[in-house]
Amino acid sequence: MKDSADQSLVHNESYLSIVLVAGTGMFLTTLDSGILNVAISSLVQEFHSSVTTVAWTISLYTIVICSCIVVFGRLSDRYGRLKIYSMGLTLFALASMFCAFSETVMQLILFRILQGIGAAMLQATSVALITTLVSPNKKGEALGALASFFGLGHVLGPAAGGVILSTVGWKWLFLMNIPICLLCLLACRSVLKGKGSPISNHQPLNLSGSLLLSASIFFLVYGCSQLESLHPGTYIYILIFAILMFLFIHREKRVVNPIVPLSLFKNGFFTISLYAIFSYGGVTRLCMVVVPYYLEKKHGFVPWQSGIVNLLLPLGIVLTSSIAGRLMRSWGTFRLMIVGLCCMFVPLLILAFQQLNWHLTIVCFMLFVYGLGAGLFQPSNIAAIMEAVGPAHQATIGSVQRLVQNVGISLFTAVTAGFLQSSTHDVSLGSRNSFYLAAAVTILGILGFIIVKLFEKSYRK
Repeated sequence: MKDSADQSLVHNESYLSIVLVAGTGMFLTTLDSGILNVAISSLVQEFHSSVTTVAWTISLYTIVICSCIVVFGRLSDRYGRLKIYSMGLTLFALASMFCAFSETVMQLILFRILQGIGAAMLQATSVALITTLVSPNKKGEALGALASFFGLGHVLGPAAGGVILSTVGWKWLFLMNIPICLLCLLACRSVLKGKGSPISNHQPLNLSGSLLLSASIFFLVYGCSQLESLHPGTYIYILIFAILMFLFIHREKRVVNPIVPLSLFKNGFFTISLYAIFSYGGVTRLCMVVVPYYLEKKHGFVPWQSGIVNLLLPLGIVLTSSIAGRLMRSWGTFRLMIVGLCCMFVPLLILAFQQLNWHLTIVCFMLFVYGLGAGLFQPSNIAAIMEAVGPAHQATIGSVQRLVQNVGISLFTAVTAGFLQSSTHDVSLGSRNSFYLAAAVTILGILGFIIVKLFEKSYRK
């Protein structure tokens, strides 16, 4: 039975509250995915450990998010998006406190896993809160604002980490999350009380399908994280992923209530939109890995200098995400995605065909232009994917969108590291090859949308 709270749309005065609540979760989870990158050496000294061991505090956080996110999306569609979101905030705050008071590196790794579970709850429900609670005339702007929070987390992560480490110490990398989570929980319980009820209490959980999907994604993302080492065991993980994914798809074809209706993939626009968010996540991470690596190796930049250059990309995302929602109403999601992808493709192509000694001004400008295009693309892509399903599956499909993007990030991180560290290429050639790959997968997305549109017109005729 449908709940009246989800059928009625919120008034305009509630718009800001919903955006702030949903955006806070997205901001915290992206902030904490990058804030430890600058703290690795400090944590190595603090726990008398190795870089490889400490790096697991970053890798496992991402792996857990990818493995759990669809399960929590499914749970929130049944038990209530706001309920799962609130539980995610609580777990994220508790895990942050435990991380801050860890006495050994293994304790820190364990609590980062808990933090990843909380982050999965938040990412699984953030988009669904907006698509089910915000009125249609404000939905585009709300999704644009959510993308701004996403970009802001990437902007502030390394910068905030550096400031905190140099002033109050590494424990506050985690402790600062607690007051933000508490304030957001208060907003959930007062401002949005009663607006996040489940669509249907009778929606089956499909627990075995959820476990199969989670296990397959775990082995995929873990395998991707090990690709750069070229260890033979890496391919075993990829093989296990392929087997589990085959079993998952075979099972989902036969169940009445699949986690993700496979019929959706017959919709070319939906399928190419998922490919586009996969490539977007991967290419964006590629840019943020290649540029600082190149600047530090070829031009002698120190990490804080290359970090400032890297901020130009998420800054561009933040600037255009805020206007993407308004443009969506007049241009439509298809046109805005094409414009965004083209704005991303041009700087990638320029960087790929640059002379081996990149001029710093060109690099900075190209990163900023890419960010502007990404800010136009991401909100319209989210809207296009979410529109493919009804209100009963908003959190599930939103979590799938985030999962695909995170898998792209993991895979491209490993491939990019392989390009840069290859013994047969120097840093300049490795960087150029990385941008060749980025330009190629981006143009495939543009061509895919055009082909789908042409087929759609032919079918109508």
